[in-house]
Amino acid sequence: MIRNRWILIAVMVLLSSCAPVISQETLSQSDRHLTFQELIRNPDQYRGAVIVIGGRIIGISHDNEETWLEVLQQPLGRRYKPEISDESHGRFLVRFREQLDPEIYRNDRLITVAGEVEGARHRLIDTLNYNYLVVMHRESHIWPLGEAGGSRFHFGIGINWILH
Repeated sequence: MIRNRWILIAVMVLLSSCAPVISQETLSQSDRHLTFQELIRNPDQYRGAVIVIGGRIIGISHDNEETWLEVLQQPLGRRYKPEISDESHGRFLVRFREQLDPEIYRNDRLITVAGEVEGARHRLIDTLNYNYLVVMHRESHIWPLGEAGGSRFHFGIGINWILH
């Protein structure tokens, strides 16, 4: 009886660690076949589409009662987590209808965002006039610090020597 309970708990923990970080309701409404490249080529064509994208936060700004995150797009992997790589197809902006804490949503944090495409917005990057895809936040997940990618399970064999 106790053994069965431990097996059930272990199965529940394993299953919960595999669950996506965006709700099934939002995932079912999203267009998972749209690529980031298609979106940035013609953002106005996809206005109103629900998408799931992610990447690394590279900027945050506040405007009235809103927060804008600038994100360097990165491909999404398992559980919709941005993959740590040099691969990126550009940048996008996420508009939140609330004030976010810049210490939590700081540069280099990984984020997964689900939201509606609002179109494009022009901003300067140094002297370059950049055309950003704009997404209105619906749901998001900021990945815990130290979870830079890969599996949460690590196996190893070794000897730990402590020298005094």
